[in-house]
Amino acid sequence: LPILRLRGDYLAIVTLGFGEIIRIMLRSDLLTPLTAGPRGVRDIGGPTLFGQPFESDVHFMYLIVIAMLIIMFITHRLQNSRTGRAWVSIREDEVAAKATGVNTFQSKLLALAIGAAFAGLGGALFASRNQFTGPEDHVLMVSINVLCIVIVGGMGSIPGVILGSIVLKGLPEMLRELDIYRLMVF
Repeated sequence: LPILRLRGDYLAIVTLGFGEIIRIMLRSDLLTPLTAGPRGVRDIGGPTLFGQPFESDVHFMYLIVIAMLIIMFITHRLQNSRTGRAWVSIREDEVAAKATGVNTFQSKLLALAIGAAFAGLGGALFASRNQFTGPEDHVLMVSINVLCIVIVGGMGSIPGVILGSIVLKGLPEMLRELDIYRLMVF
């Protein structure tokens, strides 16, 4: 809650810092009874629908696509709502948004909560697919990759973020055949 008073780059840097602090805490002995420490959480069960488990990669792909479509629908509806317009006004000029009556603290808190819910859904899919999650799955570079995807795709653009993820995550996989030249082309 205290960091919601920060703006712009400072908010992003402190958020990345908090993520790194949590990862370091997960590796410590302090939370070992809850998170198994550096060994991570093992034997995570996969999702089921009407008693039918998702076992194959194809089934998980369908589940991921469905989750992605639901999130895109919710995000599109939010963008075109009063809440979405408040978020845009805060992004463009927080002082002007506050002057026009937007409760910036409440709007930022709602954005944080919705973003955390979407991240939680993605994390649950990730952990259930791998049947394991540990501190090394959530290093700083993962957060930086997500930030790069948003920057390449364009902030506030759903199709742009999808295109950014295809370019930054799909392109290296397509270039895997060129092993030596892959990073240069990327």
